[in-house]
Amino acid sequence: MMPPIVLTLLQGLFLLLLYVFVARAVRAVLRDVSTASAPRPAPSPAPAATTKRSKAPRAPQRREAAPSRERTEPKRTPPGELVVHLANDRPKVMPLDGTDITFGRSPEATVQLSDPYTSDQHARVHHDGSRWVITDLGSTNGTFVNQVKVTAPTPIAAGDQLGIGRTVVEVRK
Repeated sequence: MMPPIVLTLLQGLFLLLLYVFVARAVRAVLRDVSTASAPRPAPSPAPAATTKRSKAPRAPQRREAAPSRERTEPKRTPPGELVVHLANDRPKVMPLDGTDITFGRSPEATVQLSDPYTSDQHARVHHDGSRWVITDLGSTNGTFVNQVKVTAPTPIAAGDQLGIGRTVVEVRK
């Protein structure tokens, strides 16, 4: 059996470690909350990725769109196809041939996703007469282009990465 002084010291050490853990957890939560509510600078357009992709692409990080982004972008390559990276299946290639492509869990969607973070009618890629655009259809978790949240019909180009729930869609020429 241990002497009472050793048990008291171990008990004090355990309480100290518990207080340090709680303090760090509270600090991390406060930092995340203050970072999420602070205004962010406008993101710069991301260049097309040239590195090899892993088999399952990572989910995009979420950021709010800058309202004037569309006017400051240089001329980009028009898209020719979408590559949908499905969770437990091979990637699905969807040619952009003039018909609308809808994404969602609904059976009526062109690309039916089994992603729990996807709404029944989540997003639509369509041609607006001069360019291809993606429109969020009022989804719960949002639609993203290059990790920037779509708040209005947003033009897409080859090299862009779309985030629909946890599903990643590559835009190719």
